[in-house]
Amino acid sequence: MPNPTTGSSQQPPRTRRSAVRVVRVALLIRSHTLPLLSYRVPNRLAGGVRVGTTVVAPLSGYGRLGVVVGFEREGDRELKELRTVASDLNLPATLVRLCARVAAASALPLQTVLRAALPPGISAAACEVIRPAPGWPWKRGEVLGRAELRRTLGAAGLKTAEEEMRVILTPRRAPPRTVEWAVLEEGGIGSRLPRRAHRQRALAETLERHGGACPTAYLLDEAGAGRASLRQLVLRGAIRLEGRPETAPVSYTRGSGADLASYRDGAGRALERGGAWVWRTPTPQGSAVVAAIARAAAARGGGTLVLAPEVEAVERLVGELRRLLPAGLTVAPYHAKLGRGRDLLYEAARRGEVDVLVGTRAAALVPVGSLGAICVTDEPNEAHRADPESHEGVPVHARDLVMERGRIEDVPLVFLSPTPSLKLYAPESGASRLPPRKPDFWPAIRLVDQRGTGAALSSTLLDACRETLREEGCVGVVANRLGLATLVSCRRCGRVLSCPTCDRPFALHDGPEGGSLACGTCGRRERAARECPACGSDRLGAAGLAAGGVRSTLAGALDVEVDLLTARERDAAGAPVVVGTTGLVLKKRCDLVVVPDADALLFGSGTVERGFGLLYGAAEASRSRLLAQTRSPEHPVLRAALAGDYEAFAAAELPRRRALGYPPHGHLAKITLTGPERAVRRAVESGLRPALEPGIELTGPSPVPANGANVKAKTGANAETTSWRLLLRARGRESVAAAAALVARRVAERCGGLRVRVEVDPEEV
Repeated sequence: MPNPTTGSSQQPPRTRRSAVRVVRVALLIRSHTLPLLSYRVPNRLAGGVRVGTTVVAPLSGYGRLGVVVGFEREGDRELKELRTVASDLNLPATLVRLCARVAAASALPLQTVLRAALPPGISAAACEVIRPAPGWPWKRGEVLGRAELRRTLGAAGLKTAEEEMRVILTPRRAPPRTVEWAVLEEGGIGSRLPRRAHRQRALAETLERHGGACPTAYLLDEAGAGRASLRQLVLRGAIRLEGRPETAPVSYTRGSGADLASYRDGAGRALERGGAWVWRTPTPQGSAVVAAIARAAAARGGGTLVLAPEVEAVERLVGELRRLLPAGLTVAPYHAKLGRGRDLLYEAARRGEVDVLVGTRAAALVPVGSLGAICVTDEPNEAHRADPESHEGVPVHARDLVMERGRIEDVPLVFLSPTPSLKLYAPESGASRLPPRKPDFWPAIRLVDQRGTGAALSSTLLDACRETLREEGCVGVVANRLGLATLVSCRRCGRVLSCPTCDRPFALHDGPEGGSLACGTCGRRERAARECPACGSDRLGAAGLAAGGVRSTLAGALDVEVDLLTARERDAAGAPVVVGTTGLVLKKRCDLVVVPDADALLFGSGTVERGFGLLYGAAEASRSRLLAQTRSPEHPVLRAALAGDYEAFAAAELPRRRALGYPPHGHLAKITLTGPERAVRRAVESGLRPALEPGIELTGPSPVPANGANVKAKTGANAETTSWRLLLRARGRESVAAAAALVARRVAERCGGLRVRVEVDPEEV
């Protein structure tokens, strides 16, 4: 039997009855235990079925949407026949093969990955009336939802109607609709707006950037304005609103390409030689580098798929590409906020009508006609990987997904970041390296040694803020957290307490006996130490400064308005001092960037690698100076980050990752089981541990706090920790993924009261 996970031959085997074939189908229903099923192809469909064909096949009497993933020889089995095909939803055979490999390497059901590759916005419950029975209120050719059919016919009647082929499931895209557009009237806008009409002016400027016409929903979202401001512009006669058929949001470039000359050689080298490439480029140069790669791909007759971590980054990059690329190329964004427009873009990209498609992680599986290059920006960003509970994309980092896609489709890959992930930068990853680009500017760095002091904010820090404010500059202050601290360090020598197994900083948990230390990777627990193992001091304490506390202290000491910038809050826009989390503050360019607790940023950000990237980003975000407080001023990673020396950091960290067996030198799967402790332990000891192949190391189960590391673990006679973690390790990724899939399958089959979640090679290790 052909292996369906290899996308077996697209042509069926020749038999005496060539019109009858047997296919393997992945039915796209949400079940982690449903296997691939075999069906016969009736003569009427024989000419239109291949690997990647989207079909409707029966299961328990009802039609189900599925994708053909391979062929089989006929045999003597009694098999049900396919009912119909949905040819406008078909996938390329190469994409089916990609989905199969991604599923195998990530312990995901193949159906889950295939669903993510299909066009968005499919109506999977629509049924067409083929042969109406006497007395039916519907005519031949009518399309209705299954719910309406069930209300009239009943569950048994609907099942019979489908089995008799009186109605057939007909998956289809949503019909075209009319959308409201804002259109710029002749004569411009600027002279018609009063000076204080800030929201209206923002709308006007955004509309002008889009060439004078834009869907209103998209316009309001991008400009951050409401419909009241839009109505004012209409009343002033500056714009008009009109209905237009919805089209794919594709725009044309209007630049000259003159600013791309210095990147031409690197882009050409990567595309000419093929394979995967790491290009260390400063963040401010990222748009120009992407443009150079897209221009080189277009010159070779191919399109470019660009992946950015967030919607905001996608839109910003699309605007920059319109400005930088030579006039006449097409560029388009692809993300969930586009709504129906994303489906239209999917089709336009499949037909090869988009030269540069810029999208979030969901775009990684979009079929692109004549694909010539794939580019991943801000490669180490964790937003490139969907959460296991997310419905947007698959829980696989875009880096790993496109590495496999590049091999299957023979497409060059370029990964961009000033601080690429070590699992990609390691020689074992197979990626080549282009000569790194140097930053145009690096700030003056000042380290403030906080050892032996108890002050949260030093006088040196406050004086630097006052000096910047006197010069009418802006100050950005990075606070890495909003809640309670979890990092434990010595306030005398700066030593951070770490897990001896994983070399990852311990998290602090409160408990009935004074607290404990826990490792978030392997689950190791220890009683909270009272003395520093390095210097013997009893001055151990939780590290980390909360954003709210830093803001209050600065506002009082500097006597100025201080803005608090978080994902949910912004108190004083336009204030000269901004305090907030790294993801928001570091998007701003400030004259002085302050890191009041560099140790918490470096060691408390999940991994030292991520902490290095955040400190490097803090230096990039500064227009003049960076000041960092630390109790570890001699730490080599801290020094390397603030000096912008990625090579020194990689040279020190790669051997450590190799020794610990972290990717790409080894692979692991994190499995979270939710349920009663007794059921978890019984499942692990009686069913899971004995079933694992030799070479698979299992650690756990260990309790996981319900809401993350900052939440107290439930203990005592009347409480129970309900989340438990298993850790599987092996040298090969497919080996550990297969073991994780086995664990998930055993739990689903034998332990109905447990929930299971699997992550292969999670980003935080």
